[in-house]
Amino acid sequence: MEWIDLGALGGTAWIGIALATLSAFAVGMAWYTPKVFGNTWMGHVGLTAEEAQNMEGAGARYGMTAVAAFLTALVLALLMVALGVTSVGGGLLLGAVLGLVFRGGAHVIHNGFAMRSFGLTAIDSGHDIVAMAVAGAILGAFI
Repeated sequence: MEWIDLGALGGTAWIGIALATLSAFAVGMAWYTPKVFGNTWMGHVGLTAEEAQNMEGAGARYGMTAVAAFLTALVLALLMVALGVTSVGGGLLLGAVLGLVFRGGAHVIHNGFAMRSFGLTAIDSGHDIVAMAVAGAILGAFI
């Protein structure tokens, strides 16, 4: 698989990957704050504010999120290099398209069969599209 070439990533790309990984947390924190979509999201998943604030098991949740965010940033960077996407705008567009098709599509499928509300699907899909677009834009500045 020629596109999986860690050697093709320059030294500055790794800075971009680190920042793109961190951006997943920043976008999530903003997206799911109660004043944006947090309260509506909690209603869709059946959580109270107190339950959502419960820190039991949070280390594992944040750890898994960090690994997933890093792998997302890494693979997005590899795809950008393989496709010749080397600009902020190009990264933003590629991230948004991949977020829409793959992650948004997965939410549609899984939530549809789980009979969850379209509102939940829209909130989570929107988050993933924005998070991947931001990651792509960041990577575009460093690749």
